[in-house]
This record gives sequence, structure tokens and C-alpha cells, in this order.
Amino acid sequence: MSGGDRPEQPTIKVAITGEEMAGEDRPEPSPDAVVGGRYRLGRRIGKGGMGEVMAARDEQVARDVAIKRMRAANPSERSIQRFLREAMVQGRLEHPAVVPVHEVGRDSDGLPYFVMKKLTGTPLAKILEEGETMPLQRVLRAFADVCLAAEFAHVRGIVHRDLKPDNIMLGDYGEVYVLDWGVAKIVGEEDGDFADIGSGSGEHATRVGTAIGTPGYMAPEQIRGKADIDGRADVYTLGCLLFEILAGEPLHPRGPAGMEAALADADARPSVRAPSREIAPELDALCVQATARAREERIQTARELGERVERFLDGDRDLALRRGLARDHLGRARAAFEASDTPENRRAAMREAAGALALDPALGGAAELVARLMLEPPKETPREVLDEMHAANVREARGVARAGFWSVVGALAFLPLLWWIAPANSIVVPYLAAMFGVVGVIGFHAMRAESPKPGMLVLANTVIVISLARLFSPILIAPGIGASLAMAMAITPRFSLLGSPVTIAMLMAGGVGGPLLLERLGAISHTMTVDPAGVLFHPPALSGELEGPTILVGAIYAIALVVGAAFAGHQMRSRAQEATRHLQLQAWQLRQLVPR
Repeated sequence: MSGGDRPEQPTIKVAITGEEMAGEDRPEPSPDAVVGGRYRLGRRIGKGGMGEVMAARDEQVARDVAIKRMRAANPSERSIQRFLREAMVQGRLEHPAVVPVHEVGRDSDGLPYFVMKKLTGTPLAKILEEGETMPLQRVLRAFADVCLAAEFAHVRGIVHRDLKPDNIMLGDYGEVYVLDWGVAKIVGEEDGDFADIGSGSGEHATRVGTAIGTPGYMAPEQIRGKADIDGRADVYTLGCLLFEILAGEPLHPRGPAGMEAALADADARPSVRAPSREIAPELDALCVQATARAREERIQTARELGERVERFLDGDRDLALRRGLARDHLGRARAAFEASDTPENRRAAMREAAGALALDPALGGAAELVARLMLEPPKETPREVLDEMHAANVREARGVARAGFWSVVGALAFLPLLWWIAPANSIVVPYLAAMFGVVGVIGFHAMRAESPKPGMLVLANTVIVISLARLFSPILIAPGIGASLAMAMAITPRFSLLGSPVTIAMLMAGGVGGPLLLERLGAISHTMTVDPAGVLFHPPALSGELEGPTILVGAIYAIALVVGAAFAGHQMRSRAQEATRHLQLQAWQLRQLVPR
């Protein structure tokens, strides 16, 4: 660290209860003030309506503690009794998940305080707000610990009544704490003492009659202000917490709308609220069972809820539940498959069948249906498939254009040899260089364009074939070049009429046969004559004066044509073999789904 930087202090959280608004505040304690003869006060780390929590140092045992003291300078006797009641409730719950109370006393002003363990950790509310910063398994383990802590209180006649995410802390070393026991109900005790308070959660607290808690987490019987609240109210709140952990959002909205939603019996399946998340059916069922509107229909104890979550985490699965859900998925899959053959029905059938297999891999009929869906193509090609095919065609066209571009580069490299055997002062070589240059520019554009236009290449290649037929005689060089170009263009995906095989064949045949027909009709000079001695070629592009160089260039051209054709055939065969291999692998994998 440099420049006087200090590491960020961990968040300190203590149980601050819901309280009535205090009167005039007490003055701040003097620096290094000592309470109870042993606790040296530090900074204030929290406050509520009636109390404030100070960091302190226990000088006797050299440990950090948190001291909660009354905030008002002249609190009422009722406030003092409520403050002491909180210390009593929290102190009698000796459980690892309940913040221990070390001592209760009175300070120099005669007002009560109590000393607690000082905590470091992260509130569950912050973990849920930040999303997947902590593994779900870790959060569910902590949730199970909270359930056991609530059960510990229930068997001792105490109901928390405000188990919201703000009141649960996950410690830095695996600890779990349940905070804020200030509004807890002691079974058999009247709630009149709480008629004027909330739950310490500010705008989200409520006090409708004797209803105490936080809207969105309160059980229906809490909202109705029933006097016989028991541990099942906390079970409901725990169900809301489990829903929020799994779905990533609260079961009920905040404020008054949250109370209305709880009374209306909302759908408590997190898989419905968050379909993109992978939520196990066992946890889905737990949320529903824990948040039943009628408490007689709920999971009856917090221990049962926590133990069922732990069993799930340990790998125990409700096989009967999963098989039932799998059969439901398979039924919906078959209904969609047997309906009209549309992409939407196919998609629904595939998803439902896959869901059935995920829940029960041995379910009869599910694997067979998946195989049929994979092997029997739909009558109507889905839009997604058409889009993928178009994207693949664009990639293929670019690849062919790239090969054509480099072929043009090779042809340009061949031109110096042609210049060697061409007539003196002939424009043949400059003309062909210009033609190849134009084709190269078109090919370069085609291999980089978002939407290639192979039709332009088809026309340019046709002009090249016509030129070669005229310059080198129609049946000498042009047929081989025309055949190679026709094959390359025919395997290029079709984007227009010019890309059809019929059009390409007609253009290439016309490029070779057109000049030949014109020669026979006498429209242009002859490049070939036939007599009893044989066939005599006299193309305009060859001088005929250098026998050796002409034969050498001809041999190089023939070899290049054969090698190029063999290489192109190899590339086509490789692509076809890879496609066949891919299809066969898919078929083999599908066959493994179906039991033999």
C-alpha cells in the first residue's frame, strides 16, 4: 500500500431491532470512554430508532466486541423494558447461528446496554443483490443452517417473525448468523408491547394492528394479526427466502402489494418465475410446500425444511416426484409432436422430451421420441435453420472466392511465360492481365463482402473463357479452363439465377462454342484448320516462331490444370467426408439414447 491508503474494512453487522422513534439523542461518547469498567468504546457501527451499536474493546480478555446501548437521552420505562427484553431473548438462545450476548449492564447514565460478539461477514441481501458471486450450494447450506437456528428458537417458544435477507449474515469463515431478534414473539405472550413499532427495516416495515414483520416475507397469519402465531410463520418466511435464493428475485413485491400477494396465494415455483435457471424439482416443491397459504398445509417445522434441503445437497433425490414430472413432460412432448408439424410444435416437443429424459433417463418412450424428432425432419424448415444455412452459404462462397482470387494470382504469374511465346508487339498479354485483374478485384470483394455476389464472378469468368477461346482457338485451351471454372462455380452456393448449374453450363458452353461458331460462319478469322495432314492451330496469341518455349509453356499449362483439378477434387472429397462423418456421429449418438 502506498500514499496512505488503508485496506477497506469488512462490513460490520449486528442485530438492530425495530424500535419506536426515540426522543433527544444522547451525546456521543468521549474518545476512549469506558463502559462497565472494562469495555473501551470505539466508533458507532450501527443504529436504529431506539438503540445504537458501538464497536468496543474488552480490556479484560483483549477481544473486540459490539455494545448495544440506548440511543435516547431520556427513554421511557417501556422502551427500557423492550430493550432488556431483546437482550433476554437473544441471550437465552445459545446457538452458533445466534449472536451471543456476553453481558447486560447499566452505564454511567443508568441506562442499559448489552455486549455481543462482533461479527464480520456479508448480509444475505447483498449476496442476492449481487447475483452469482457465491456458489448456490454454499448459499443453500447456509439456508439449512438458518432453518436449524429457527427450529432451535421454536422449540424454546420463540418465533423470529422477521427472517428477511437483511437479517441473515454469512460470515467470512463459513459461519451463519440470524440477526435482529428484537421483534421476536414469545409464545403465550401478548403483542401489545409492540403495537407502536416496525421491524427495523424502515419503509418496508409494517405494523397493522399487532402484525409485525416485513411485507413480502410475512406469513398470511402474520398479516391478519393473529395472536396464535407459531413457528410455521417462520417456515413461510423461510420458504420465501428459498424462493428468492433460487429464482434470483423475491416471491412477493415489497410494500403493501407484498401483503396482498401473500394473501392471494401466489405461484411459489421458482422454475416458473425463472425458467432460464436450472432449478431442481425437489427445491421447486419445497418452495411451494413451505409457502402454503394455510399453515396446516405447510411444512410443519423449520427443521424438516432444512433437512430436506440438506438431503438434496447430499444427493438424495425424490425419485417418485421426478418420475411423475418426467411423465408429464413426455405427455406434453407427445401432444406437441402429434399436433401440426410446425417449428413451434417441434421446438416444444424437443424441449419437453429432453426435460423428461433429464428427470428420468430410463422413462420408456422418451428416448425413442427424441430419436424420432432428430431423425425425422420437419416438413417446414425452421427459420433458425434457414438463417444458419444462409450463414454457411456465405462462408462457403467466401471460401470459393478466396480460392478463385489465388487462382487469378497464379494466372497473373503465368503471363510472363505467355509473353515469351506471344507475337511481338501483341496486346494479348496486357489484355489478359487487365481481364485477370478485374476478376481478381471482383473475387477480393466477394471474399470480404457481408453478402457475396457470385453472379458477378460468373459473368467475369464467362468473358475470360470467351477471350481464351478467341486468342488460343476454341478447342485448344478454353474447354479445360471452362470446365474447371464451371465446376468451381457450380459448387458455390447459389444466391441468384446466375448461380444455377444450368446457367453456368450454358454460359461456359457458349464461351467455348460461340467463337467456334463465329469462325465457322466466317464472322471472325479462323484459328484452326483441318486437312488430310491433320489439325493445324494458328491462334493469335502464339507467334509460332519458338518451338521449344511453346511446347514448354504448353506442358506447364497442362500440368497446372491437372494438378489444380486434383487439388480441387481433394478439397471437395474432404469436405464431403467430414460432413458424412459428422452426420454419422450424430446418428450414432442418437442410437445410444434408445435402449437396445
